[in-house]
Amino acid sequence: MEATGTNADRRGAAGTNAERSKRTADEAMEPVLAMFDQYGSADDPAAARLGLLALWLADDIIGSVNRSLEPFEISERKLDVLLIFAAQAISDTDEPYMRQTPSGISDYFGISRASATGVLDWLEKREFVQRTRTGTDRRSTPIQITEIGKGTVAETVPAFEEACRDLLAPLSDRDRKDLGRILGKWWTHFKDPDTTEG
Repeated sequence: MEATGTNADRRGAAGTNAERSKRTADEAMEPVLAMFDQYGSADDPAAARLGLLALWLADDIIGSVNRSLEPFEISERKLDVLLIFAAQAISDTDEPYMRQTPSGISDYFGISRASATGVLDWLEKREFVQRTRTGTDRRSTPIQITEIGKGTVAETVPAFEEACRDLLAPLSDRDRKDLGRILGKWWTHFKDPDTTEG
């Protein structure tokens, strides 16, 4: 089975998830915040604290979703790529979500081309996708989802959707609205920093 550990699993100084759940976020982050105080800059420490909290929660979120996907032996990142191939296969538009090549996946997901190639190799080895062998350059070889891949999508989507939904379980409707607004700003910032508004 594929390893699905995250940085959260390796954060010995801050303790395990079970240990951290008994403490506040500030208490769990205290060792790293102390290092910020000692070695970091004095510019906007509150922003650095929130950034660290967001980073750690991102690890926990990915870890939570990956645990939900363990029965299917696929990680969130690999399923994301497979879902886009599945969506393109049934799309009725001529405009693709992404170019069906390693470089297209790299651009779409904001990952390195080496990482994109690794994901595609993993999916191809399990016959979830197949390359259209029209040349020797693997970077420009079109890739399509297979019937096995489509079956895997149909099998995993209910669990994936439930895992995504469960992430919001602790939040009220007002919290979700506020979070949606904040995440929208983050999305814009990370996808196109030059257009970020205050």
